[in-house]
Amino acid sequence: MPQILTFLGQSRPACAISSVAFARQLAQQGARVLWLTQDSGPLPNTLWGLPLATEVQPAGANLWMLQLQATILLEKSWDVVKRIEAQYLRNPLLKQVFGEELVILPGMADALTLDAIRGLYDSGNYDYLVFDGPSSQATLRMWGLPEQLDWYIRRFQKVLAESELAQTLAPFIQPIAGSVLNLSGGAASLDQPVQQARSFLEAGRLVVQSAQQLLGFLVVTDDVADVDTTRYLWGSSQQIGLTVGGAIAYATDGSRVPEQAFAPLALKCLPGLAGDNWQPLMDALPSLSAAVQTAPAPVVIDEAAKQVRLFLPGFTKADITLTQYGPEVTITAGDQRRNLMLPAALKNRSIQGAKFQEDALILSF
Repeated sequence: MPQILTFLGQSRPACAISSVAFARQLAQQGARVLWLTQDSGPLPNTLWGLPLATEVQPAGANLWMLQLQATILLEKSWDVVKRIEAQYLRNPLLKQVFGEELVILPGMADALTLDAIRGLYDSGNYDYLVFDGPSSQATLRMWGLPEQLDWYIRRFQKVLAESELAQTLAPFIQPIAGSVLNLSGGAASLDQPVQQARSFLEAGRLVVQSAQQLLGFLVVTDDVADVDTTRYLWGSSQQIGLTVGGAIAYATDGSRVPEQAFAPLALKCLPGLAGDNWQPLMDALPSLSAAVQTAPAPVVIDEAAKQVRLFLPGFTKADITLTQYGPEVTITAGDQRRNLMLPAALKNRSIQGAKFQEDALILSF
């Protein structure tokens, strides 16, 4: 089972440099590593000293790199859709529409990139996928997509199933969903493909919420506002269940980055990159195994005490709003929203109290 590494910080170059250092270190240790980036600008080419491509290409022993461009991913996905349509419709409507003509709409890049990562993750070709996102907010939005999509499906499934539109499209749902989702047999039904889609989303959510499969690192610099911003990103990552295993202070002696700001995480100081000499950075990186063991859990449920503890550094109680819908509690902090399903012992109880203590929101039922 491969592990994905992702990086969060205000400085885009510092995050990219940290990701490349990790990829080089892991490859040097003998692991099969794929470095992925969504950045189509000059920074990745500068860091690698090689032009990146939209197909996997070697970057050294045990090391490969790939540039994920949403337009290219959309063209590939569009070709699949057209083949399915041609298979089931006598006169395909989309045959004169080409992927090269399509425009990327808001949110499409996240979904396309996440699906591409899923395919690479499932390929079995790599031990590590090291992901370099375009920005920390975009990265968190992408990793949170399975959770958010599942919420919409659950909320609107019943409404859609009873709609006139769903009844009109019912004859087409089964064969198309069968091709896309590998379903078979049975009468046309909305529930079956929806449940299959939810199972895919659940699998994605389990990857995001498993430190053994997806592990994040904070990257902070000497910028005066960087510590507060990075703590905010840390709290936002906890909202989607992403485990953060360590903090990296890039190109600083650490004097302006107080260790207590990221406790209980270990804070490692990386020297600045000098030319193409990556070894000092690689030698200073935190241990992945230690990071998994010491990372604070995003959520701890104590059924005996009837409490739920959510670790939300970078926020205060005033930043948080709560709503409860039956056994589901929605916690909004900043621009991240977490939907928490309560265990059986708590699902029939309402929130009786909430307090914020030591970077944690504690809910009592």
